[in-house]
Amino acid sequence: MPRTTPTIVSLRHDLVWFVAPGIVAAAAGLCVGLLPATSEAREGGGLGLWIFGVLLVDVAHVYASLYRTYLDADARRLHRKRLWVIPALCLWFGTLLHLESPLLFWSVLAYIAIFHFIKQHLGFALIYVRAGGEDPIDRTLVTAAIWAGTLGPVLHWHAHLPTRFTWFVAGDLLTGAPPWLGTLALWGQVPIWLAFFARRAVRWRHGHRNPLLFALVVLPAINWHLGMVVFDDDRVFTITNVFFHGIPYFALVWVAGGRERVAARLRTAGPVMLAVAFYGLLAILALTEEALWDRLVWHDRPGLFGDSDVQLPSVAAAFVVALLTVPQATHYVLDRFIWRVGPDNPKLAAQLGLGRPDEAGR
Repeated sequence: MPRTTPTIVSLRHDLVWFVAPGIVAAAAGLCVGLLPATSEAREGGGLGLWIFGVLLVDVAHVYASLYRTYLDADARRLHRKRLWVIPALCLWFGTLLHLESPLLFWSVLAYIAIFHFIKQHLGFALIYVRAGGEDPIDRTLVTAAIWAGTLGPVLHWHAHLPTRFTWFVAGDLLTGAPPWLGTLALWGQVPIWLAFFARRAVRWRHGHRNPLLFALVVLPAINWHLGMVVFDDDRVFTITNVFFHGIPYFALVWVAGGRERVAARLRTAGPVMLAVAFYGLLAILALTEEALWDRLVWHDRPGLFGDSDVQLPSVAAAFVVALLTVPQATHYVLDRFIWRVGPDNPKLAAQLGLGRPDEAGR
């Protein structure tokens, strides 16, 4: 029989860092969505939310991958070709796409990002599927429920464009989907969720309890429905989207090599100093990236980054935009390799509290 409560680190740690962000995001998104607000507030999101949500969580978490790639000597050896080929290809194809059409560039990146966000939720859930020694049918139902609970809201969103919220820029998602598609996408989830809940109830009655897995399947669906279906509000979309994506990723990288990378540099630092150094590097890189975006491309936050009248010609703009998205695009692609338990990541099974070295499913 599996452990009563399968965990990666401990019940308290996993609750705080992997589950609680989803609960807090859903509660905060619900409260913000129900409060009266102007149309401008619902569309803009506000500077404070942008700083704490986009800059310090969403952008910063992208750079957390450095601790499992470029800053890890073993990873540099095991993933040597990927670490150089993937960014080069992202820059090359990004430049070509932007030259063809800036909107096409952002559309392609948006759909890759949506896929990445869904796969991260699935990856977390499948860690607990394996840790709990669950059956193939459980893995199938967990996968189906994650996809239903996230893709359903995405399809509903497509059927109701334009909205006050966007993924990257206005018009980056395909328009023209009929309204009935959104309704079908929501109702189509029902049999999948009924099967998932019934299976969890059966396992619970037989003593196979995996409450963290249950939470990590249900919470993404709650957050994505709140952000994309229930409210037409950029603030709610940001809260329910980025916090439950970025904060657990920080914590996962921390336990899967990040802490060791920082400790090896600082040597005698205590746990608080290690955490500050771990996150401090990510925050500095995120701030630098956003300053470059604003100074060279967007020019929309002069209060933070100063006035800029830089106007790049089309070729230079394509290259700069593609270059500034390289960390993000590389993160999307590398995540498909650096979280697979197996020969390419021989330490990962132990870091995640897993026993066998076969693949865990990211």
